[in-house]
Amino acid sequence: MSKTKEEKYYYISELLLSWYDLNKRKLPWRALPGKLSNPYFVYLSEIMLQQTIVRTVIPYFLKFIKKWPTVEELARADFKEISSYWAGLGYYSRAKNLHETAKIISKKYNGFVPNDKNILLSFPGVGNYTASAIMAIAFNNKCNVVDGNVERIFSRLYAVEEPIEISKKNINDLAEKHLPDYRHGDYAQSLMDLGSLVCISKSPRCSICPIINFCKVGGTSASTKYPKRLRKKDKENRYGLFFCLINQEDSILITTNKNKGLLANMDVLPSIGWYEDKKKFLNRPRYIKKKDGLFNLDWKILDTKLVHIFTHFKLHCSIAIVKTDKKEIFKNVIVDESYRFVKKEDIESLALPSLVKKILKYLKDEKLFIS
Repeated sequence: MSKTKEEKYYYISELLLSWYDLNKRKLPWRALPGKLSNPYFVYLSEIMLQQTIVRTVIPYFLKFIKKWPTVEELARADFKEISSYWAGLGYYSRAKNLHETAKIISKKYNGFVPNDKNILLSFPGVGNYTASAIMAIAFNNKCNVVDGNVERIFSRLYAVEEPIEISKKNINDLAEKHLPDYRHGDYAQSLMDLGSLVCISKSPRCSICPIINFCKVGGTSASTKYPKRLRKKDKENRYGLFFCLINQEDSILITTNKNKGLLANMDVLPSIGWYEDKKKFLNRPRYIKKKDGLFNLDWKILDTKLVHIFTHFKLHCSIAIVKTDKKEIFKNVIVDESYRFVKKEDIESLALPSLVKKILKYLKDEKLFIS
């Protein structure tokens, strides 16, 4: 006798939970069997996992909980040190949001992550997915936790023909129908693991999928075509000029980016032409007038074609360099507290984004700095 829709939904969730019990990933933020989840660990991991894959997050997570094992300790930390621990993880506004939220939780909620979705949504950097994941995993609340992995699972399970960009609500509704009435955290994580281990993007492992008998495209070549997508737009090309000022002690000029958004609160090389709303370069700068250069110096633009890829644009990086021992220049620079010279042996302690690390590596390889 064929199953009703409700029976089918229930059966699929039961199959997923049974599969999860045998195949779940061992992740440092997950509770051991029979133990309660640590809400702080869940919150921290979910912030780190925004736009970042699990294997990249694990070492960062372990460093953070060793340094700041509780919300209160993270709240008391100096943000510059947090930034240095975050360096290389990307999407740097998350580190600032993490610190601000830790201070809120410490002050208003006695150091306990609140078991309230509306309160979670009020925290900086916490959207619907992150709040739902915390509610389900940390507190075992019934929440529909839908990310890209889950969208892929249900788009294949039901062969959703509309591109994902316009079918998100439909997929979200389908996912909600399958929510079980218990083990809400385990169920959310079973979908995460299924999407990461089995129902993967390019080569789905349909032969070991616990719900293949219900999947409309499982085991066929059509499975890789789901979720269907609109044609991607070409990434915007941007052109930036990065200033490398090296003094007689072989130290390099660094500034802390106070702008909001991209690379906020990170240690960077001074640059122009690529992030401002006005005066953006239309192509690679070949030369720069003395009056337009940083500190009115005679900058030499190196012949390099470094490219750095961001989510929404491609950055073509030009490098301008000056090596000088004119002490009066340094006196003028140090007056502005946003600039400072950093010795080569201290570079590793900075909160450097991968973009700046790439430029410094080029300078090192060319024996122009850190030689």
